[in-house]
Parts: sequence; C-alpha cells; structure tokens
Amino acid sequence: MRESKLHFVNYKYQIINMKKAKFPSLNALRVFDVAARSGSFKQAAQQLGVTQSAVTRQIQALEEQLDMRLFQRDNRVHSLTPVALELAPQIEQIFDQLERAIERTRSLNDNTTTQLTVAISSERFRFWLADKLEDFHAIYPHIQLNFTRCADYFAGEHAADMVSAVQHQSWDIAIGYGQINDKHLQSQRLSKNDLVPVSAISTNDTPFRQSWITNPDNPEHTKLVEANQSKLKSQRIIHCDDFYMSLDLAQTEKAVTLVDSSLLNAQLSHLTPFREYAQPIKSPLSVFYKKRKRQSVALVAFIKWLQLINQ
Repeated sequence: MRESKLHFVNYKYQIINMKKAKFPSLNALRVFDVAARSGSFKQAAQQLGVTQSAVTRQIQALEEQLDMRLFQRDNRVHSLTPVALELAPQIEQIFDQLERAIERTRSLNDNTTTQLTVAISSERFRFWLADKLEDFHAIYPHIQLNFTRCADYFAGEHAADMVSAVQHQSWDIAIGYGQINDKHLQSQRLSKNDLVPVSAISTNDTPFRQSWITNPDNPEHTKLVEANQSKLKSQRIIHCDDFYMSLDLAQTEKAVTLVDSSLLNAQLSHLTPFREYAQPIKSPLSVFYKKRKRQSVALVAFIKWLQLINQ
C-alpha cells in the first residue's frame, strides 16, 4: 500500500507539471469515474449510453496517458487497483463540484424565459393536454414548452429509450406509464386510469362479438386480452401499434379497440365505451425526470401544474 501511495503522489506531480506531462482526457476521466462508482464496465456503459467496448477503450487510453494500471481484469471481472482506489474518490469529488457549479449557473436563468422539452405520446398530447396549455401559459408566460413524441407505455426498448433521453437531457420530462427503476431518474404520480374497450359502432351488445384491435407492444393490452381469452376465442385479434390507425381500423372493421380512460374526452364521444369491462392500468400515469439535488423552477412548476389538473 505504501508503494501505491508513492505512485499516486507521483501521478499528482505529473498533473501539476503540465510542461512535462499531458493532462489526461476529461472524457476518459469521466468514464473512469462512472466505472469506479458502478463497479462494472457493463453498468458504466448503460449509464453513459455507450457500448461496453467504448468504456474499455476509454479506460485503456487513460491508463496509457497516466502510465499506470487502474483496473485489474480477471475473467471479465474488473476491480480497482490500489492506486485507482486512491484516485477514484478525488475524481468523484471533482465531478460533483463541477455538476454543482453547472446547476448553479443554470439556476440564474430561472426567472427569465426557460425552455422545457416534454416527451409525450401524440394521442396523449391531443386528447389529454393540448386544450389545457392555454391555462398553463397564462400562469407561466416565461416558460416555453417544446414537445417531442414518445411512447405512452415505457416498457422494453421504449423504457430504455426514455431513460437514456432523460438521463442525457435530450428530454427534460417524459409523461407516460411504466415501472421504471433507475437511480438517475425521479417520477411523480399524476393519476390512476383504466384501459377501456370501445367500439366505433353503437351497440348494446358485449364487446366480445366483434374483432379486437390491440397493440402487441403494450403490456396492458396483452393482459386485457389474456383475461378475456375464452370470450375472444372465436374473434379475430388485429395487431396495430399506432393509436390513430387503431381508431380508423375500428371504424372500417367495425371492431373494438382499447383506449385509456383519461383520453376519452368529447373528441372521442362517437365511440361506445364498455366501461364494465375496463381494466385498471397497473402503474399510474407519471411524469419522469432526471434526479438532481435542485430542480429548476420551470420543471417544478410544470409538474405541479400537471398534478393540479389531474386531481
């Protein structure tokens, strides 16, 4: 351990003496910091949104720049060397200080025009949010909302895409359903809703005498179909992963499709809902955003407003 400490002292001397030693890559140091914290190149790659081989290359480049080994590699298990154990907490502290400085700088603009990028499904924007935005802008004229499209259910690839976009700040907020367990994200509940079978034709019959249109990528659709499998065994199940196409198909095929109860407003009053066959959606409608020690005033204001209109 004494030898490793001497090695670390020599490393600090190399950084200070810039004329004789090139300062290591900031990006490589960041990769090292994440890898040291997570304890795994695979987990570091997931957190950084890159491949595991890219993490390996950055670590190898840093080891070459510092002329020292930072990780012991044994059958794909990566453990910190003694000198890396000395280096890691100081690098972590430096990046924490840098993040706090950036957050303080961003907070200076909280009272000026602030932009938020909101990810939301096209159907949720149209039938749930759009007609309420005038009220929001009247209360918060200095907050500009930009919108991008995402899935309404965050599962599988859609969940991974959402987590990556929020974590890397391509999106400030994502609205939808999903059981997301990621230490870098926070969520706030908006409402509990149901999945309702609806028909494009007016009928007093049950929904099980018509074909059903379902989204195979939506786990709630799959669960509702499985719960009624015996009643649907003689009916066609048509797969469609687009909300608006499903509405059109329901009209042309005289079929049943599945709609979130929170979307059933006046614009969809032509549909016949079968509420007695509705199924509670397992997870609540939520807003997801990046975990920070201090959130921007604009983000907090928008989330509080969303919660208010969903009471």
